[in-house]
Amino acid sequence: MRVLKFGGTSVANAERFLRVADILESNARQGQVATVLSAPAKITNHLVAMIEKTISGQDALPNISDAERIFAELLTGLAAAQPGFPLAQLKTFVDQEFAQIKHVLHGISLLGQCRIASTLR
Repeated sequence: MRVLKFGGTSVANAERFLRVADILESNARQGQVATVLSAPAKITNHLVAMIEKTISGQDALPNISDAERIFAELLTGLAAAQPGFPLAQLKTFVDQEFAQIKHVLHGISLLGQCRIASTLR
């Protein structure tokens, strides 16, 4: 079995994401494949910045908006390239995830701390 990991710039936009899909499909023809996908480019940095800004009382909204935009552009690009792509379903999922992130950030703002923040950098 092969384990293939992709993240960052390799899944930064729809074109690159589809290239990853081609690589996975090609490898799957040769045998079993396990896949690990990590965050698209800049998402991890935005998540860390959201936490750090929230702890320090700064506005994390620009980072939230940028991260939401990255995912919206990724999903829109995939929908344009792939007939039958479940855009509405995935947009709903991403929206729910960002609602959860905002909920967690609100909790961090109330506490003024985040235990895992010191391990993020």
